[in-house]
Amino acid sequence: MSVANLSAKKLIPELDRSWISGATRFIVLILISILITFLTRSPEQGFVFLNPSNILNVIRNASILIMIGIGETITLTAKDVDLSVGSIVSLTSVVAAIMMNKMGLSVPLAIFTALAIGATLGLINGLLITYVGLPPFIATYGMLWVLFGFAYLILQGAVVYGFPDAFRVIGNGNLFGIPMPIVVMAVTFVIAYVLLTQTTLGRRFFATGANPEAARMSGIKVNRIIIIAYVISGFMAALAGLVLIAYTNGSEAKIGDSYLLPVMAVVVMGGTSLSGGQGTLFGTLIAALIMAVINNGMNILAIPAIWQQLVVGVLIIGTVLVDQILRRRGS
Repeated sequence: MSVANLSAKKLIPELDRSWISGATRFIVLILISILITFLTRSPEQGFVFLNPSNILNVIRNASILIMIGIGETITLTAKDVDLSVGSIVSLTSVVAAIMMNKMGLSVPLAIFTALAIGATLGLINGLLITYVGLPPFIATYGMLWVLFGFAYLILQGAVVYGFPDAFRVIGNGNLFGIPMPIVVMAVTFVIAYVLLTQTTLGRRFFATGANPEAARMSGIKVNRIIIIAYVISGFMAALAGLVLIAYTNGSEAKIGDSYLLPVMAVVVMGGTSLSGGQGTLFGTLIAALIMAVINNGMNILAIPAIWQQLVVGVLIIGTVLVDQILRRRGS
């Protein structure tokens, strides 16, 4: 048995512990949902939160965050942060919108081009970090501003709206009564989960993040693994951008502007370590749902946005603090 395989097997206990962490967060999600259910109860409308259409709306709103979070979880697991995801959402959605709306090109071509651009931008991030030697924070933060600049330059402050029905189906369509954003999110989540937990590549993400030098000595091509992680992140951001504009039926240069910090929040809340080597997609999924449930509950209660931000901020700090305490006790 090779050293690389031995290193991969050592990661199995980490994957098992992530299930415990995920189960804890799932219980928190249930408790918060129960609390909001009773807080939003109306004498006239009953349990507003539990309305099936509202539940689907909560999950649909979380879907975009989850899709971007999948890529961010993988890059952080490989010990690198991707701060460019919001700008990739913006640029790729702008390109797709112009191709369909202004240039009259086919929907499949626009989708393929946007996804290819997203993956290519991820590749550039990876190359800047691995071969140019830029720190991940600098490389991806610089890319963030470059891509936002391109998006503004392309649109010149305009808003592109009104897309073909064949495209809008991925944002507004339904499959057996389930909104398509949820379907797309679920499919990509399952694929990513299998990739991260059941394949050699996934274990190499963990090994690279845990100790790059040890991973390199065990035969893992660390640079290649980091690049692959960023390609996946760019692809997922582009996919999320396509689903987002298909749902809103409009695209603008700053459409992905508001996603970076929430994505980082749900990934960290979900239990993925900022120091690398420890990531959980299930945790990211649950954390995104927790945030969506809280926002939905506060919207139903008509709580001002500033208080919503305060509550989410406290929740993030509290979740990470509790997680660190549990980790210290378990170590």
